Parts: sequence; C-alpha cells; structure tokens
Amino acid sequence: MKTMKKAKSILAAALTLAIAIALLSGCATGGAGAAGTGAVDGKTYNLVYQCAFGSGGGPFEYASDLSEAIVSCSGGRVTMDCLATGSIVPTADIVAAVQNGTLDCANVTSTNFSDDSLGILSTLPVGMTFDQYMGWYISGEGQQILDEVMAEIAPNVVAFPCGVVDSEILYHSTTPITCLEDIKGLKIRGISDWAKIQTKLGASVVTMDGGECYEALSHGTIDACEYSSPYANWSAGFQEVAPYLTVPGVHQSCAAYLFIINRNVWEGMDEQLQNIIKVSCTAMMAKNWADDRTANGEAWGKFEELQAQGKLTIYRMPDEDIETINQVAKEYYAEKCKEQPLFAKIYNSQMAYVDSVSSWAAAASVN
Repeated sequence: MKTMKKAKSILAAALTLAIAIALLSGCATGGAGAAGTGAVDGKTYNLVYQCAFGSGGGPFEYASDLSEAIVSCSGGRVTMDCLATGSIVPTADIVAAVQNGTLDCANVTSTNFSDDSLGILSTLPVGMTFDQYMGWYISGEGQQILDEVMAEIAPNVVAFPCGVVDSEILYHSTTPITCLEDIKGLKIRGISDWAKIQTKLGASVVTMDGGECYEALSHGTIDACEYSSPYANWSAGFQEVAPYLTVPGVHQSCAAYLFIINRNVWEGMDEQLQNIIKVSCTAMMAKNWADDRTANGEAWGKFEELQAQGKLTIYRMPDEDIETINQVAKEYYAEKCKEQPLFAKIYNSQMAYVDSVSSWAAAASVN
C-alpha cells in the first residue's frame, strides 16, 4: 500500500513536469519576435544572480538549473550565472540586496528572510507536503499570499516559487530513538519552530549550524540531530558517527524555493521574458522534486545496505507518536497565530487549501 501511495505521488509530479516541459519547449521555439507572446522589445539582460546555497550540493544545482532554463528559453536575451552563497552578499542580506539592486535576482528559501514568521512560505514542521505546496502555489492562494507578503516586507522585490525538494530524515542519533519517550532529556539539534516543538515534547534542544552536527555527534556534544535529506545526510557522513536513524521527517516533509527579482528589473522586461521566467520557475518545482527523490532513493538504499550489514539500525516513529507530534504542533501554531498576524495569514491560507483537497484525496486513495 505504501508503494502504491508513493507511485501515485511520483505520477502526479511526472504529469506536472511533462506539462511544464511542454510549455518550456514552446518558449524555445518562438524566438524573440514570436507571435502571441506580447510586446517584445528585444532588450537583453545580464542578470546578477546569487543563491542562498553553497556550491556543489543539491540546492545549488537546482538554483543553477533554473538559471540555465531561463537562459536557454530566452534565446540569448538573458544571461545569468548562478553564484554561490556569500559571493556578493551574505545570505542574510540577500533579500535586501535584491530590494536595493545590488543583486538583480536570487534563489532562496523563506527561512533566509529576517522575519521568523515567514519560514512557512517554504516549509513548516508538521506542515504541507511537497504536492500540497505545489498545489497551493500554482492553483491555490499561494502566489497571491506571496505577493502580499513581499509587498509588506520588500516592496521592490517580486517573488515566485521555483522549486520544491523531498522530505528529510528525522534523526541521526548515537542512542536508539524508537519513540517519543526516547527523546526526553536527549541533547538534540533543532532550529526555529521545530526547536520549540521538540522542547515541548521533552528534548533538550541545542541550536547549532547544520555544518557543526557531524563533529557534535562524534564528540558527544549532542545525542541526535535533524539535518536534511538522505542524499545530503549520506554526503555529510552521519552514518559514520551515529549508528541509529529515525524516520519519517515530520519536522520537514519538504522545502520550497523562491526566485526573487528586483521589481525595477522585472517591470522593465517585456511580457515574453516575464513569461519565460514564470514558466521556468513552475517547471523547476517539478524537476527539483523529481531529481531530489531519485538522489534520495539511491542514498536511502545505501543506508539500508548498512542496516543489512548490521552497521546501522533504522527505526520508524510509531503512528501514535506522530499523531502526538501533530497535536503539539497544532497547539504551538495556534499560539503563534495569535502573536504573529503575518504568520497567521499564511498558515490559515495553507490549512484552508489542505482542507479543500483532503476529502477528495482520501476518497481517491486506494489505500
């Protein structure tokens, strides 16, 4: 049954990707003066484009994929190279840099925004899944909400969802974590909302940069950490210092990326170039997820091989404990909604979307 459910999700993503690629193919065949694309002024753009990710990893590759798609579909009217985080400005300053024109555009997650309430635009512990994020952004209120948020926090910035990636692993640990009872008193790395939810669940949360987790696990500074997806975690080598692994990644079932561009640059573009950028962003949402799922499937197989060799033990959090996490998270978000109106606007819109599709999703399920 779980295999069937995964197959349905993969099919939905594949269909989305097929439609987007068809649109992108149309972009490439029309040329600068193609009919039906709106006014075309022939102006060229050399865009300064920085992402919020270090070079070499999946997120950087996906940010690069987006720039390559835009360049290809523009027929040479746009040139842009993907610069790694810190190349021109620190990650924390990216939105401000696009706002003031230091950067023309960027690829970020909303967790890079200075306002803690806005991380929900990209991910939320015990929040929407990858397909729900895509549905909310493409067919729900997501783009409208994103426009309203940007108008409030950075009015000279235009933003579009441009990618979505796979679920993370819940814990790598030096001691078995088989259920919620096992996390009580453990020193566990956590950040943002998940740090606060874990604290309510009884963990002793330690906030640290993800790049510090390997050494912290090997030296006993922490007992467990959440970091990223199977592909990223395998590359980070956590299996070398933490022989226990727990799923599913309820703390982050996906993450959505955002393409942001200076409003003056955007409004100076003709309709054809604007459409090329928007359709490229939509296409990358499906392609990023498909690529990420493939890489994670290969990495997960390596973890399973270690388990077969007796070098690693994989646990799945019991369903009743996942339900407890859901309940604690809902209570936490209810309080956060009272304190942060902007978070409440986004959260209520997302939950309304989930409610609007859940009944049919359940009815259509073969499980």
